[in-house]
Amino acid sequence: MKRIRPYFGLTFFFVLYLWNFPQVFQTGDRLGKFDWDLYTFHVEFLRKSYLEFGSFPLWNPYYGAGFPVWENPTSKIGSFTHLFAIFFPSLFALKFSFLFYFGLSGILNFHAFQIYNKTNWVISILFVCLFQFSGYFFQKFYAGHLNQSQGLFLPALIFYFLYLIQNKNYLIFAFTTLITYILLSEGAIYTLTQGAFLIFLLSGREIFISERKKESFVRFIWTSVFLLLVLSFKWVPMFLFVHHVGRYFVPDQFQLNLSDLYSIFFGSSQHPLLSQSLSKMQYRFWEYGNYLGQLLLYCLPLLVVTKRKLWFVLLLLVVTIWIMFGKGNWFSPVTILEQFPIYSWERVYPRWSLSVAFLFVWCLAEVIQTFYDQFREPYKVHFSVFLFLSLTYHTLDVRRMNTKYLPEIFVLNPPILNIQNKETFPITVNSVPNYGSDSQMLPALRNNLSTKDIYENLTFYHHNQSIQNKEYHGEFYLYPSYQKIQPIDWEPDTYTFGPLPKNQLLIFNQKFHPGFVINLSNVKPCSWNGYLAVPLDKDYQSIKLRYSLWISTMTNPKVDWKCEMKFH
Repeated sequence: MKRIRPYFGLTFFFVLYLWNFPQVFQTGDRLGKFDWDLYTFHVEFLRKSYLEFGSFPLWNPYYGAGFPVWENPTSKIGSFTHLFAIFFPSLFALKFSFLFYFGLSGILNFHAFQIYNKTNWVISILFVCLFQFSGYFFQKFYAGHLNQSQGLFLPALIFYFLYLIQNKNYLIFAFTTLITYILLSEGAIYTLTQGAFLIFLLSGREIFISERKKESFVRFIWTSVFLLLVLSFKWVPMFLFVHHVGRYFVPDQFQLNLSDLYSIFFGSSQHPLLSQSLSKMQYRFWEYGNYLGQLLLYCLPLLVVTKRKLWFVLLLLVVTIWIMFGKGNWFSPVTILEQFPIYSWERVYPRWSLSVAFLFVWCLAEVIQTFYDQFREPYKVHFSVFLFLSLTYHTLDVRRMNTKYLPEIFVLNPPILNIQNKETFPITVNSVPNYGSDSQMLPALRNNLSTKDIYENLTFYHHNQSIQNKEYHGEFYLYPSYQKIQPIDWEPDTYTFGPLPKNQLLIFNQKFHPGFVINLSNVKPCSWNGYLAVPLDKDYQSIKLRYSLWISTMTNPKVDWKCEMKFH
């Protein structure tokens, strides 16, 4: 019972904080503004592929002239969200996944903080609530940035990893693997990059303070390498795809000043730009809000009594704040980080406020633990009651601030489209009517339309022809005769055709990708002006083309095997 009791306390504060959250599920099929359309689109595609075609989707033909799924960080394939989408509508699955991760991360953060820092359960609950009730996560929820809300797992990832450097524990390794897989499957790139940064530096500190430095160093190497090997089936394809394809980011337009730190972390509206209603805001303003609560502002001076063993963590806190400001001069941490490919992909440096909140709350919780230890046993109960009351006030404060715009999120009804597609496969359109979202891909998918919209920040795109263009010859056609061809069987990543004539090119209105393979030993898919094509040097009774994850992983997506017209 004593082991279960702390989780009742944690549940109490979670329920208190999320008391007004049920209204999110009362909006039916209406979408949120900003990026909700984008992420619902990806989950809807997974749901559609599984339920309508019974397939595990590897290629998404519905936008950008086709896109890999497993390698794409945004797709959420193989994640808990993907699992929920099989049983529930996509939008509900996304909302529920936020709550699921909120609860799961709370349990893991509590356990990880307690076993690594050797604190009592009151301080552990305090740490978890101070971190998870920060504004970072609801700011991302408002904007639909559902590949960043998994930053909830950052403390557990760090503490479990540091614990493994000093101790051999298979259960903790299993937890670390689970967390890392969640981050990978949900496309939490920013959490992974920040986690790698913190793990690298904090592991060096852990090895330095270890009494058995050589053994700790070996554990660090063993844990890192083994974790990468265990998760290589997801990590390698995703990293290679993003590395080969490249990313394009719009430079950050809002420069931070030192005075902005108060507005971001303790200001009445998180940031001056957030003082108005959602309807008048712009997407990028959401990167600058991370309200921590007035109680934490009052506790800020307590950091001066941080334990000596945490001075390095305090210094790291200053460095991460420095990173938040982005490029300043040649010796800025950002200038150094950008020399590494993975950090050159960062776009909005205020997202490092996630790490700032983590390090700040870590130091603060340890300081409070120090005060707790100074009390004699009878007075520790009184101090715990004081902490409980203070945390209750803090919970009500941050709930009022960080969920104050909840009713304004899900207000968009997807438009009813006039274009009707009676084919099994999608037909390509330029776009669909704008209905207030940053992307219009979801309505197209629901109407079995492929859109040229390419909303992700990847340079890997190709503008295929739409039915509105004069050059449109169909989704499948022959060249040079321009005869339209219909597949006898179609799935999102597999195309089957009946008899086809010789001396033609079978053209797909999809981008070429070297991951496509064919069931004929003497024929190889090729690129015809960027389109996926199959050369037909003789009559074929049947052709089956499919996307292979293995072949895709073994090749560079930039490889362009051009078609050579050498027919007999």
